Amino acid sequence: MKKILAIIIFAIMLYMNSVTLADFGKYEVHFLGVGQSDCTLIKADNKNYLIDTGAAYYTKRIIKYLDLNHIERIDGIILTHYHDDHYDGIIKIAKSREVGKVYLPDHENYIRNILSDKLNKMGVRIEYIKKGWEIKNYGCVLKAVGPIHKSGTVENNNSIVLQGKINGLKYIFAGDCERSEEEDMLKADELGKCDVLKVPHHGLNTSTTGRFLEKVKPRVAIITSNGTGTPDKRVENRLVKSGAIVWRVDNQGNIVIKDDLLYCSKNHTSIRLK
Repeated sequence: MKKILAIIIFAIMLYMNSVTLADFGKYEVHFLGVGQSDCTLIKADNKNYLIDTGAAYYTKRIIKYLDLNHIERIDGIILTHYHDDHYDGIIKIAKSREVGKVYLPDHENYIRNILSDKLNKMGVRIEYIKKGWEIKNYGCVLKAVGPIHKSGTVENNNSIVLQGKINGLKYIFAGDCERSEEEDMLKADELGKCDVLKVPHHGLNTSTTGRFLEKVKPRVAIITSNGTGTPDKRVENRLVKSGAIVWRVDNQGNIVIKDDLLYCSKNHTSIRLK
């Protein structure tokens, strides 16, 4: 009887282990070193996502990076807003490999119409992002918490802001949102604390206010900057005073979070986040 019980327990343990391995794969977040433009690769178990596709100048670099990381399929490309330092690489990237779907901000913009037309002709499916839109994939859940209101004058304040968890770490990808969008999200009580903040608008002083930082309290702040026009020292100082570890792609190169380690390509520094 004891032998049978031991066999049953062993079988249950094998089953539980197989379920765990099947349900939860590898998760990585790569902030690509593309200067004062944005491109973030998220590897979520067996899915790959891009948030923004960088300026045209960096498209070859992005495609090469995807090749080196054996990314043959992108399940979703998410554009935060219609400025060329965030969308300009999308057509060439979509031509370079299989793309499941492109997610576009739903507000009216002539660039939206141009991109939609080109992607449709390529046979790429399109979905429009509205407030509350989500991506869910096992250990990766990201929700659009902004913009609360659409802006007819400042495209940055139409930025899709994504908040959620990837492999247990809390993230905010803030696009280029400026003060008024930050205030809208604060008033709507949409924001929470995060482990990792993709700093809004390349670290310019249009964003990342004291009130915003008091609410989100990032442990790590990633700035997509070129080191000349960005970041603004006042923003960098606010981030440091808030207690955040501040890394910049112009200083650190490609910044990767993998296996709970924050890692950079330039000097191979790593910091454990859990």
